[in-house]
Amino acid sequence: MTRISRLSIFLNKHSILKKIIRFLFLKVYFNLTSPIRYFFRTIESHDKLMEQINIVKEVHNKTFKGYKNKYFGKEIAIFATGPSLNKYKIIPNVINIGVNKSCLCDTINLDYFFASDYMVTKSYLDTLNNYKNKNLQIFLGVFLEKAYLFPELNIISIMPESKILELNAKKYYLKSKYPPYNVNFNTEIDKTWIVEGGSVIFAAMQFALFTNPKRIYLVGCDCSSGYFDEKKPIIKPNKNLIKVWKELKNFAQTYYPETEIICVNPVGLKGVFKDLYQDGE
Repeated sequence: MTRISRLSIFLNKHSILKKIIRFLFLKVYFNLTSPIRYFFRTIESHDKLMEQINIVKEVHNKTFKGYKNKYFGKEIAIFATGPSLNKYKIIPNVINIGVNKSCLCDTINLDYFFASDYMVTKSYLDTLNNYKNKNLQIFLGVFLEKAYLFPELNIISIMPESKILELNAKKYYLKSKYPPYNVNFNTEIDKTWIVEGGSVIFAAMQFALFTNPKRIYLVGCDCSSGYFDEKKPIIKPNKNLIKVWKELKNFAQTYYPETEIICVNPVGLKGVFKDLYQDGE
């Protein structure tokens, strides 16, 4: 007789004790901060993600096919939405990649666009139907089901499949780099997940590096709470984003050492990459 069987018999003979143990287990398990629930949810999330490997590979092979080394020897500008975007002076002959509300900035003309958090972007995604560059390629990211430990907290952020189809966008899958996964940046985005580092800007950056350009300009990447379309943005530094940027810098230096990364009119990223001040500072 196994230990589990003996325990079952013991608990059946002591029904009150059994009820107490059941009560304590459920009380602890359904506490969102419970280590026990964390453990079971981690296993559940991990299993779910493993089921998606083949799907991700098939989708990404189609989404990113033809982009590897596509911009070798050329320059790319990546546009985030920080206040310093208003200081940007057009750099000629570059491929422009924007994220989120950068598509609403009249002074730039995007070639590529990235978004993933539907709750943040749904109010203006439809404007892309009439974007000035009719050849704009849209990439919309999807958080896999149960991509986080508590999926009920972020379900409204998932990009609807209907929106991807409506905008004729290319779909990519995101996987968190935070516990319990600890996924690292990689060079094979045409075969596996895009790493989600707390901002869609990192998806755009991974794509840019994948194309292996000579130079990447970071514009509006202020790592702050302020936005370019606010009259008086309150700028609060985001230390978590800066930390991920430093990790990505190490990745880029290791796998793309010939690609120069320049931060234009830097704020939070001052001193992380090469700095370029267009106002003469």
